Amino acid sequence: MVGEGLATSSSPSFSLHSCASPSSHQSSPVSPSCEFPTIQDANMVHMRLFYHCVNGDLDLPPSSENPDKMLSSSMIVKAALSYPFLMNEMLAFAALHLAHTEPAKAQFYKHHAVGLQTHALSIFNREMTKVTRENCIAILMFTWFMTLHTLCGTTETEDTRSYLDRFVHYMQLHRGVRAVTTEAWHMMIESEMGFVLEEGMRIIEKLESGPHTAELKSCIQGSEGLSDDEKSTCTDALERIQWFLTRADGSEEKDSSLVTTFLSLISWPVIIDADFLRLASERTPEAMLVLSYYAILLHLCRNVWVIGRSGQLLFQSVRLHLDEKWHEWLDWPEKMMNTLS
Repeated sequence: MVGEGLATSSSPSFSLHSCASPSSHQSSPVSPSCEFPTIQDANMVHMRLFYHCVNGDLDLPPSSENPDKMLSSSMIVKAALSYPFLMNEMLAFAALHLAHTEPAKAQFYKHHAVGLQTHALSIFNREMTKVTRENCIAILMFTWFMTLHTLCGTTETEDTRSYLDRFVHYMQLHRGVRAVTTEAWHMMIESEMGFVLEEGMRIIEKLESGPHTAELKSCIQGSEGLSDDEKSTCTDALERIQWFLTRADGSEEKDSSLVTTFLSLISWPVIIDADFLRLASERTPEAMLVLSYYAILLHLCRNVWVIGRSGQLLFQSVRLHLDEKWHEWLDWPEKMMNTLS
């Protein structure tokens, strides 16, 4: 496991015979006591993954529109060197990316991605009991990598019907980011990564009404199967999608870059009401229709490797779970996805 076996006791016990030359120990008054751990061979796979992190961009959209405010690989590596949970997840994500870029070795790299992510979660759950100024950057980077890693993993299925469950699970995990960041938001804003959070906040607070979602919004508000709170939850989630759709069809050119779209897209599961995930997991038709609109946004970013075909899978899975009487509401999102293809 990366990071384990590196720490030493503050008062190590060592054997003089094991760490001193014959000539030196004869005149030394120090009693024999210390034994160092056995030195293992360098793990060449981990070195390959580390090199990829340092020298590659992992093919993700930039963290900001401003070239002076980009999240650099050196910033990530610096934090990872101090926190084994981040190091393991960083290497796991690098392995996942190499599985994408080197198809002939995909299974090999996916195996390492799973194993390193498992180690990362184990270390994180064992050691991270409190967010502090010292560890907040590492925790934020860890949750970011974990989120993208899990999103990418949702497409590892041939069972379209079960994809909805996989995607809802991803969103539930992603909401854990909100719990972590809320606890120490002020620390993170003041950190050297604060600009990334500010960029995201600038985008995700946008709520809009518009022609793309007007009819579905009316359907939700007139639903007899939803409580007033549930109607509000679904409407809020839908209005946060409208902002993307306005830009997706070219009606609004401002802030229409892939950077903005990607950051907004990834942020959506974090800012919607938590009860929306319950409604989706219970197959509530109105919530699933909202997800069918969100699938358009995923499809818009399909060339980002961590997203891939997730939009298509989500839309198809929603269709399979909805009763046929709801299928007419899928006509427009399906048409929009075909236009974007």
